[in-house]
Amino acid sequence: MKKKNILLWGFILLGFAAIEFPGIFFINRIEPRIFGLPFIYGFTLIVWFFLCILMYIGYRMKWGQREK
Repeated sequence: MKKKNILLWGFILLGFAAIEFPGIFFINRIEPRIFGLPFIYGFTLIVWFFLCILMYIGYRMKWGQREK
């Protein structure tokens, strides 16, 4: 695999791990706010946006297509 592909896979797995991390429920409070939203929604929105950017980068790299 190319170094770019390994790096992209690593960031995507890191993003999914951040979304699925069960410890987020321990810090879920209404008081800390991100963009005016409760923490859990703001955190999820930021990580979701990060993953969308990574998927777009993968699309632009033609990630997943076989090399000829």
